[in-house]
Amino acid sequence: MHWVRENRLKIVLVLILTAVTQTGCVGLIAQLLYSSGQDLVPAEFDGLKKKRVAVITVTDSSQYTDDIAAKMVSREVSQILQAKVDGIKLVREEEVDDWRDNHGWDKLNYVAVGRGVKADKVIAIELADLRLRDGATLYRGQVSVTTTVYDVSSGHREFRRHLDDYAYPVTGGQYTSETTEARFRRVFLHRLSEVIARYFHKYDFRDTVALDADLL
Repeated sequence: MHWVRENRLKIVLVLILTAVTQTGCVGLIAQLLYSSGQDLVPAEFDGLKKKRVAVITVTDSSQYTDDIAAKMVSREVSQILQAKVDGIKLVREEEVDDWRDNHGWDKLNYVAVGRGVKADKVIAIELADLRLRDGATLYRGQVSVTTTVYDVSSGHREFRRHLDDYAYPVTGGQYTSETTEARFRRVFLHRLSEVIARYFHKYDFRDTVALDADLL
């Protein structure tokens, strides 16, 4: 309840002020914020709670045929949202595939798909210029992403974000002699999915530090 949150925040502020006046301990302050959940970055769009949501991902080629990258991102984002967003209900991947198979892949209408699968909201993820290599011997994923939320009932666009030239690893890359393309694709798309899903749930900013560790 609102008054509970207010009281908790007041208690945290009192503890912080006490720590500053008595010890000046920055580490203690950080720990107090962390334990109270006050240091979490809020969701940019929080309209998915208790909604039936369809996650649809397309690449440059998947508008006309099936695509492994599109499927992997849809699955990863759906799994994260299921764990992080209260009361969300995800439309099964098979339902979306059946609708697209029966109505065609060209000129995909996200709102029409949402109505066809009885969703409240549609998250449309569009991947452009997806690449896994930087030269002949180095894996380094790059992609541009547009993420849009549509309200199915009204047909209106409620949220949109562009992520231009997202790259992972942030610096360097991984030599082709050290891994396979399939394994690198899995790591890259997992990290990309985490970034996309964060639009819709609160998260600890420290989780964004040392992103390249997944490759070790």
